[in-house]
Amino acid sequence: MLSQVVTERFFDGHALHGPTLLHLSEDGVVEAVEASTRTPDVYLVSPGLVDVQMNGFDDVDVATASREDVQRLDAALLDAGTTSWLGTIVTAPLPSMLETLQRLDAHLQNTATGCVGLHVEGPFLGAAVGAHRPDWIVPIDLEWIESLPNSVKLITIAPEQQNTIQAIQLCTAKGIAVSLGHSRATRQQFHDAVNAGARMVTHLFNGMSGVHHRDDGVALSALTNDAVVAGLIADLVHVSPDAVSLAFAAKGRDSIALVSDSVAWNSEWAKRRGVILRDGSPRLPDGTLAGSSTPLAECVRRSIVGCGVSVPDALRAATSTPARVLGYPQIGTVAIGQSASLVCFDESLHVSQTHRRLVFQRG
Repeated sequence: MLSQVVTERFFDGHALHGPTLLHLSEDGVVEAVEASTRTPDVYLVSPGLVDVQMNGFDDVDVATASREDVQRLDAALLDAGTTSWLGTIVTAPLPSMLETLQRLDAHLQNTATGCVGLHVEGPFLGAAVGAHRPDWIVPIDLEWIESLPNSVKLITIAPEQQNTIQAIQLCTAKGIAVSLGHSRATRQQFHDAVNAGARMVTHLFNGMSGVHHRDDGVALSALTNDAVVAGLIADLVHVSPDAVSLAFAAKGRDSIALVSDSVAWNSEWAKRRGVILRDGSPRLPDGTLAGSSTPLAECVRRSIVGCGVSVPDALRAATSTPARVLGYPQIGTVAIGQSASLVCFDESLHVSQTHRRLVFQRG
């Protein structure tokens, strides 16, 4: 871990500062943050990035990962600037999903990585199935939700499902944040779910009804509701540059959570599904997007360089905002007295170094 770093620009999770000197203890706790006149070591320092939707990377698929795979995946993500992440699994038969979650939960209890929990995307989805298998989408099962291990921190469900309100209330009581997605819900269904406690929407514009001047699509509801954070895949393939700019303009400074939605495009799962990389993104044989191959830090860079999003807004969307959704604000900020994770960027906004806190309590 660094003992000190001098940076030309410093983002603390909330605001962007000028030349700064950070002092850290031997165990990575921030001891001082001071204005500096010294020659910078790096161009930009930010809290380590927080990815709440990460299905895998390269040849490691979260759903089938061994303990060693989780460690290898974590190392690859750390090199790419992501210091905290949710392992994400997608729709499968309920018994299989629960078995996978319990196995991953055991890995997390016995392995020191940046994986701070699990995201369950499905199987309680709606009419916009995307790359999920339609025959595995089922009605909400409250007993199944009740049985989820403590490491589950986020679940994606569709507002048009029956028992959505009860499911949201149950998840909230268990400490699981609810994201709305893969949905063509009515405006009333969407707002009822938000009023019940849903905090987020999963990959805005993708897997949902859209924005129209007479139809109340889920994307329009998400863009105009200040109570929800919008997850956004800013690889500029899933969402166009103008749509990324629109999302940031509509949602304001702290209601976008950039996500990678990366998948294991070289895994056995990808081979079985016939996944191929086209234009840099994994796709099913029919052309349907099956996730991303773009690390979160690159989504941040593309938001800034390709969409005109400000540096603090883009970094906030990959640090303090997703951390807040999870209820772990400390992993998305840098503050005196707090154990720090840091990512350093060069002048081209590519990751140059990453340093992670030594201790994190999952709760």
